Formats: sequence, structure tokens, C-alpha cells
Amino acid sequence: MTAALVLLAFALGAGLVGYLFSYNSLVSARQQVADAWAAIDVELERRHTLIPGLVSAVQATATHERVLLERLVNTDRQARQAAGSAAERSTPESELATAARAVVALRERYPALDTQRNFLQLQQELAITEDRIGAARRFHNIKVAEYNRRTEAVPGNLVARRHHFALADYFDLAADD
Repeated sequence: MTAALVLLAFALGAGLVGYLFSYNSLVSARQQVADAWAAIDVELERRHTLIPGLVSAVQATATHERVLLERLVNTDRQARQAAGSAAERSTPESELATAARAVVALRERYPALDTQRNFLQLQQELAITEDRIGAARRFHNIKVAEYNRRTEAVPGNLVARRHHFALADYFDLAADD
């Protein structure tokens, strides 16, 4: 009888330790997803601060490219106003990246832009920022995959369901693929 109680207590203790380990693992993975999203958000904000300078640099030289510049300004505004989740920001941020690339490509049609130090600096900063967004997006999506796997696999799915751990959204940009 005593051996059965010891075995039962050991099994319950091991189950509790496993449950706590699974819970802490989910909390840690969820925090890593949030941290990775914060890194993306910083880079997106950096891009948003570069857009007005890029528009003003191009406006001075390519005045009849008004439609392209208005598209860039409008997509920047829409991206800034998009909700905070990765899934909700994917489309507007992808459209902004496409519009920004189109404006940067104007330098091929307007060689005078190559002589503007401000435009060249902004172009370089935008290229660096786009690379950093891509790297942060890949890191975020890796962390989302790890978190979602823990949330859906046994025994994590039992803990996740009980504590309302929702699946995380990937941040996909069609322009980066």
C-alpha cells in the first residue's frame, strides 16, 4: 500500500512538473514571438520615417511622377494606420515596399537623382532597412513556427487550450519573397 502511494505521489509530481514545464515553455515561446514582432515593428517604423524624405527628394527632380509619389504617400499612410497584428499588417506593408521600390527605381529614368546626395543617402538607408525588415521577418516567422508547434503538439496543446494560448500569425510580405 505504501509503495502504491509513493508511486502515485511520484506520478502526480512528475505530471505536475511536466505541466509546469510545458506552460513555461509556451510562455517563453509566446514572449519570443512578441520580441521578434517588436523588432519588425522598429524596422517598419524606420521605413515610415524614411518615406517623406524620399518623396521630397524625388519631387524636386521628377515632378511629373506625381501618381507614383501619391501612391507611395497613400500606401505609407495605410500601412501606418494598419492594426498591430502581423497578419493584418502584412498586406499594407507589402504594398508599401512595392511602392517604395518603384520610387527608388525612378533613378534609372532620371539620372539627375543620382547627383542628389540626399536621394542617394535615402535610397541606401531604405535598402538597408528593407534588408533588416526581411531578416527580422524571417526570425519572427521562425519563432512563430516554434510557438505554434508547441501550441499544437502534445502535451503543449493540452496546456495551451486550458490557458487560452492562441496560434500566432506569420508576417508575410509578398514583396520580400
